[in-house]
Amino acid sequence: MKDNHIRGKRSADIAGAYAEIPKRLREYYDSLQEEAIPDRFLDLLEKLDLAERAAKRNDAVEEFK
Repeated sequence: MKDNHIRGKRSADIAGAYAEIPKRLREYYDSLQEEAIPDRFLDLLEKLDLAERAAKRNDAVEEFK
């Protein structure tokens, strides 16, 4: 009988720990959303956008040759 009680308590502890995971993940995600995006990262995104536009223009020019 004592073993069942211990197993039940462990199961409740584990279930409680797993129940905390979504809450903690949401808190972490929310904190990340509040952080500013570094200028260096924004610069890289801008360069990528420009490179993609140039590649599309080159593809469009190739179609008409």
